[in-house]
Amino acid sequence: ALWQPRGGTARHDAVAWGFARGADRRGVDLIQNCEVTGIDIEGGRVTGVQTSRGAIRAKKVGIVVAGRSSQVAAMAGMRLPIESHILQAFVTEGLKPCIDHVVTFGMGHFYISQSDKGGLVFGGDLDFYASYAARGNLPMAEHVMEAGLALMPMIAKARVLRSWGGIMDMSPDGSPIIDRTHVEGLFLNCGWCYGGFKAVPGSGNVFAHLMATGRYHENATKFRLDRFRDGYGIMDEEGTGSQHNLH
Repeated sequence: ALWQPRGGTARHDAVAWGFARGADRRGVDLIQNCEVTGIDIEGGRVTGVQTSRGAIRAKKVGIVVAGRSSQVAAMAGMRLPIESHILQAFVTEGLKPCIDHVVTFGMGHFYISQSDKGGLVFGGDLDFYASYAARGNLPMAEHVMEAGLALMPMIAKARVLRSWGGIMDMSPDGSPIIDRTHVEGLFLNCGWCYGGFKAVPGSGNVFAHLMATGRYHENATKFRLDRFRDGYGIMDEEGTGSQHNLH
């Protein structure tokens, strides 16, 4: 087990809305419920995107869609080295304070913390089957809860209120892809596996630098897409990523 007293949690929806308000104040237009249905390319250069609410013209386009990266990139004729898997999370009924930090159990693929409302929030390993379905399955739920009981038997009587699943964009070496593509003006930021939320500030900074200048940020020079083509620069020794059983 790993205990990190300086660790913490953040409400993902509050973080998202905070970034949205900051972007809005700086003149960014945020269009909700607007599905991208195609990418317009002329003469090897991106010219915009087609959406469910009409066409949007642009000289530069960034693909930053997490678990849907392969689907959107395919609109530009790309086949990414990405597998999409479901990661489940669970929350129990409210309990008296019993965990004042985040606990991660690496060997058992389990983590747990307690929310400000008293619910235990926990999760674990990925669902093994590649899928775009934003829901989990019972075998993995059983596996996660068994790991939780092995670590903290006291939670055995806690009642689970709900669960949810998110789509993870898993790269072969467990590291992200921050790069330009074969289409001029089209950029890619994906492959964050299950660490994308924590990496948002740094990821956004280096990706914006790439899109604005056309040059790689010094902190992101190793995250190129072509490392999977020529084998140079793979992030880990075995080339199988953080989930060795999935790749």
